[in-house]
Amino acid sequence: MDLEIKNFESFITPSLRPGQRFVSYDCKKLLSPGENYGSVMLQVEAKISNHDGTEEIIHCVAKTCPPTDILKQIFNTKVTFKREINVYRTLVPTLNKFGKENGLEDIMNFFAVCLGGRISLDPNSDTVDDDGILLLENLKVKGYDTVDRFSGFNLDCAEFLLKDLATLHAVPLAYRLKKPKEFDEKIRPHLKKAFSFKVSDDLQINAVKGLENMLAGESECSEYIPKAVEAIMKLTSISIDNPPEERELFATFTHNDFWVNNTMLRIENGKPVSNRMVDFQIIEYSSLAHDILFFLYSSVELSVLENHVDDLLKYYYNQFIEILKKFSCDVSQFTFENYMEECKNIAIQEQLGHILIMLPGIMTLKEKARELSDIKETDMVSEKSSVHENCLKKIKFTLLDFAKRGWL
Repeated sequence: MDLEIKNFESFITPSLRPGQRFVSYDCKKLLSPGENYGSVMLQVEAKISNHDGTEEIIHCVAKTCPPTDILKQIFNTKVTFKREINVYRTLVPTLNKFGKENGLEDIMNFFAVCLGGRISLDPNSDTVDDDGILLLENLKVKGYDTVDRFSGFNLDCAEFLLKDLATLHAVPLAYRLKKPKEFDEKIRPHLKKAFSFKVSDDLQINAVKGLENMLAGESECSEYIPKAVEAIMKLTSISIDNPPEERELFATFTHNDFWVNNTMLRIENGKPVSNRMVDFQIIEYSSLAHDILFFLYSSVELSVLENHVDDLLKYYYNQFIEILKKFSCDVSQFTFENYMEECKNIAIQEQLGHILIMLPGIMTLKEKARELSDIKETDMVSEKSSVHENCLKKIKFTLLDFAKRGWL
């Protein structure tokens, strides 16, 4: 056995069917360096004995806490780990119940099955510690997988995912509109801001230098570099206690880290047929435009972006409105013009900096990526030599496209 999960038998037993008995388990690291930054992911195979004497294997993925203090601090693990468990225990069942009440069975069907979650071995503890664990079904065994993070999603996959993203946003928003008191009691307390990109002055300076070095010699971008620097400085100065003011109209349940590696597709005959979103540790109540813009510019193929940004923005909007109508919501205030104004506001307020600072991390070459246990604060900024060639192309496209749209 490569790794150990303490008290695994007692942890998994409640999820077993009547007559089943835990026998043994084995686990190993699931992801290579560079594929995940916020936690250690383990592939777990649990051997189970059935009442008739036969045995079966339950294929799981265990998400554990980050291994270093710097990562725990960056991801505010004491809050966000607990929050992700509550997504599966509370938010998804509540929203699916709301959907069922409106004739929409299992509408939030893009979540993995959760087999258990704990924040500590001490059942009376309210503090997340190193024995915290979230156990989910292993989606790869069921035919789900991520796409190449250096390339991103093609047009068919992008549209498929935008439909699910529109559902993720529209169902809680419909709940807020139809049952505001219940929303404030059952949903909103789990969506308080718990994560920010606020960093030390040294790291902020290094992030700016990294971007300037990346764009050195790119003449078509030179006039926009000051705006890009300003965006990064603004993003890395935002604290949890002093977040930007959110406008209520498009505020809802947001993922806030929806990129290539945080959603898994099942492809059949070259077409996406099912999707499962993962990694809900930094969810919050904020503008749906945060997720849309970050997903598009970080995770869609460059050739698709060059030809279809407007189409994809409109596609998401149409899906969003369609879902609100299924809940008999008044959609008159959610005009396309208001939606595009929201995208502009969020692009300027936060998302330009978010995309620019995250693309080098997403595009870090596999041979340059570090193990989580070895990451230092200075490693959170990538050098040009350590990223895939598509990184610069995506950064240039984002900057020029935002400029064309008046989003700088």
